Amino acid sequence: MIEKIPFLHRKKMYNIIVADDIELAALHHIIDELLDKGAFIPYDGGDPELFAMTHEGVCYTVGVDGTDIMVVIK
Repeated sequence: MIEKIPFLHRKKMYNIIVADDIELAALHHIIDELLDKGAFIPYDGGDPELFAMTHEGVCYTVGVDGTDIMVVIK
């Protein structure tokens, strides 16, 4: 089941949308990488930007739409 989960990271709230279980450490790692890449730009109504990421051997495809973060585990 796809869930939208509020998630606090470095005193900022994000909405995590994920269908599978994901470790908290992985979420923190993913958000830090997204911050480093400047992924959180104001939503312009277009398609979310997609990023390929890995954490501890697990591959993720991550979409960013404002403060919504969609995570798919490959």
